[in-house]
Amino acid sequence: MSAESVLSVVTILILVPLCGVIFALTPWLTPKGELFSVSVPTAAASDPRARSLKRAYSLWVLVVTALLTGWVSYVLVAIHPNMAALASCVATVVLVLFGYFLMLHYRDKAQDLKRARGWKARGRKSAAVLGGEGVPKPVPLSWELLNLLPIAASIMVAVLGYDSAPDPIPIHAGMDGVVNGWAEKSVQVMLLPMLFQLAMAGTMTISHAMLLGSKRPIDPRRPASSAFAYGAYVHAWSACCVGIGLAVNASGVVLEASLVGWVSFDVGGTTLTAVALAVLVPCVVLAVRYGQNGTRLLVRLPEDFTLPADDDDRWYGGVFYANREDPAVVVPKRFGIGWTLNLGRPVSWLIEAGLVAICVVALVAALQG
Repeated sequence: MSAESVLSVVTILILVPLCGVIFALTPWLTPKGELFSVSVPTAAASDPRARSLKRAYSLWVLVVTALLTGWVSYVLVAIHPNMAALASCVATVVLVLFGYFLMLHYRDKAQDLKRARGWKARGRKSAAVLGGEGVPKPVPLSWELLNLLPIAASIMVAVLGYDSAPDPIPIHAGMDGVVNGWAEKSVQVMLLPMLFQLAMAGTMTISHAMLLGSKRPIDPRRPASSAFAYGAYVHAWSACCVGIGLAVNASGVVLEASLVGWVSFDVGGTTLTAVALAVLVPCVVLAVRYGQNGTRLLVRLPEDFTLPADDDDRWYGGVFYANREDPAVVVPKRFGIGWTLNLGRPVSWLIEAGLVAICVVALVAALQG
């Protein structure tokens, strides 16, 4: 079995467990003032009933993750490796849907607990940090221009190696490492790695820009410390965006070299798969190290029963935020790590439409290729 085949098998086998572990950790990585997308006092983090809800959610997710992983492993061993790849994708979708609907179930329980404990916001308090002196700054968006270097390298490889490239060109290999897909040599085929690089650079740039322009969740009870934690959180993720883009686009250069025959097709595919696996590591590390909004940096701060604000009615289904009065287009998620769009702003719908258009164009290009 080739190195690429081994990495493909590893990818198939770890995809579901990795997603499951992240989902199981999610309730423990969210800010103390949020419980399954419900606004609660920070003291709820130590409430026995609240902790039991988190434990139950995590346990159910891990049980279903184990069952789905077992099914994927069975398909891999007893049926066919190529079918295992499809099974892994299906299992991941099932896990995501299960995790979401399970979150809604425990969100209802969190709301019941909130009413039972009498946790209410007596008004709406807000705070802002002016100047931000001492607060970590995100990596500038201009750093995304570094992605032009591997793209330029791919162009150079394509130009210099086009004449000596094999015809037809290998473009796909099975799980056994044997090439089973070919394409007639053409400029369009040579452009495929560069299109992939441009898509990755664009995705990371958009993600970087979104987190730079996101709403900053400043806790009015401790504005300085919460601003510092969020600043460190954004700094880390903005640097991660740059690093992921560069790593994946560098593998695109190797992929281009495999098309022109400078390295074997197996080397190109193996490099791309290895990098795709490797970039998951910093994402998981940052999620666990910082938590959502940098809340893991604030775990030792004192807890209280005050509730500065209550935006539960603005979060539909726990994950969809819509508030026309909020000028922010990008806001931190209530459940999970990262950011989401404020669907109450028209520009958010334009962004959604643009993302859908990019996915459609990429799909059409892949099918034609």
